[in-house]
Parts: sequence; C-alpha cells; structure tokens
Amino acid sequence: MQKKAVIGGAAAAAVVVGLGAWWAVDSQVEAQTSERGTCGGATWELSAEAEDDGTEVSAELQSAGPGEEWDIELSRDDASLLAGSRTTDEDGEIDVDAYSSGTPGDATWTVTFTPAEGEACTATLGA
Repeated sequence: MQKKAVIGGAAAAAVVVGLGAWWAVDSQVEAQTSERGTCGGATWELSAEAEDDGTEVSAELQSAGPGEEWDIELSRDDASLLAGSRTTDEDGEIDVDAYSSGTPGDATWTVTFTPAEGEACTATLGA
C-alpha cells in the first residue's frame, strides 16, 4: 500500500512540474513576440517585448547599403508612436525603439519603412 502512495505522490509531483513549465513557456510567449520578413531587397524585423509595466516595440531594417534615407512610422493600433526619417548606418541598418502602455499581445503593432525611391515595406505584429 505504501508503494502505491509513493508512486501516486511522484506522479502528482510530475504533473505539477509539467504544468509549471507550461505556464512559464506560455507567459514568455505573451511577454515577447516578433515577426521577420523581406520586401524590395530589404529585410525587416518587428518585435514587442514586455518591459516595466508596458511594451518596448523595436523595428529593424537591413537594406542594400549605407546612407539610404527611409521614412518610418511605428504605431500601436491607429496611434503613432514614432514617425520621421532615418538614414541607414555604415552596415545598411536602421534600428528604432518606442515604448507603449499595455502588453505585447493586447494590440496590433505596425511599422512602415518607405525608401526615398521605391515601394514601402509594412510589417504587422499582433491581433
């Protein structure tokens, strides 16, 4: 009888540990999310990460080369978080960050990178 109780207790402990691991992984998915893609010869990444009771949103662009000017708009749902022009650095990259209220999963995040000549690249993340 004691042997069954020990086996039952071990099984119950394994279930609790498994549920704890599932919860930890699930909460990490809600804490950070990202998308990557390509358009017009450029690659982009858009990510949202929980930070300090809000969300840090990061957008990165890797283009053909340095010195290119791009217009950028980063928004949460329909509200603009950041807008303006940026020039690619010596590695052909542009990195921008913005901070917003809420959590990464409670909104739609959008970034649009538009080159001086060419087609706009738009990335969307979330709902």
